[in-house]
Amino acid sequence: MWNAKMNTNLNLNPLLLRLLGGSKNYNPFPFSNAKIGKSSWQGRDAYVKSADVTVTYEIYTAGNQKKRNYISQELMDYINNSSKMLKEGDVYNCNGVKFLASQIPPVRGELLHEIKAEENVMDFGSNQYFKYISSDGKEHYLYSRDTMISNVLTERLRGESYDKVANRYGEFWRRMASSHDTVFIGETFSDEEINQYMKEAGIEHGFFTVKMGSYENTRYYSSTKTTNVIQSKERYDIKYKSMISGTHFLSYEPGTVFKYGGKEYVLSESHTLDIPYGEDIYDNDPAYPKNYRYGVKIS
Repeated sequence: MWNAKMNTNLNLNPLLLRLLGGSKNYNPFPFSNAKIGKSSWQGRDAYVKSADVTVTYEIYTAGNQKKRNYISQELMDYINNSSKMLKEGDVYNCNGVKFLASQIPPVRGELLHEIKAEENVMDFGSNQYFKYISSDGKEHYLYSRDTMISNVLTERLRGESYDKVANRYGEFWRRMASSHDTVFIGETFSDEEINQYMKEAGIEHGFFTVKMGSYENTRYYSSTKTTNVIQSKERYDIKYKSMISGTHFLSYEPGTVFKYGGKEYVLSESHTLDIPYGEDIYDNDPAYPKNYRYGVKIS
């Protein structure tokens, strides 16, 4: 359910905060402040006064002439979160508010922040605008909904072209946050793509968590060259338990040397490995054990 009090939850750096007079309540759409509400819009002008500037604007309604004035940020939030609206000719109708594409303010990229991982946690939040800077240095604007990340719909309504790079980025992180099994991530995205996204996000190898609206999932990012680099925590835990319980290496003799994550581990008499939880158990050196091939002793 849309909440008229929602905000973008964006953060400013200290310098920009000082430039804006210390306020954190800044707006990526500065000419847009009116509240949504059928009775408060139709046939009326909206008037907003700040500390040092006065802005007067109008909304286009039936019977009025067409005027290029901006809709509110809150209406934009609603559109980008729900995508629910009607269109008759050139006129859009959302929640009883009628407007033209020319009345949608552009996203100001300089006020949007990138989302980076903190302590291997990638948190996209919900109902907020942000930008992604791709490897070619281009900026791409996105909006995080309750269950996904998408292109900013209002930018499309303004006439901006569909951003395939942003869509690919959003699809990657949506799958990271919501997919039960990570196998499909490896089938949809190459290791090169995955490694690039992880590097850009600042995620290190090991366990990491992705949060997106109502979704939250912990994954394992491996350096493996032999299987999927992204594994679910559930798969990791099952394999790890088998490695330390004696069921995974029954066909190998005690004393056999294995190599994981660049470190050697010796198989115990009970057919277990003393390997720490969190070690990269998918990054196994295929040359180890040296006297076995596919679990069969050759010398």
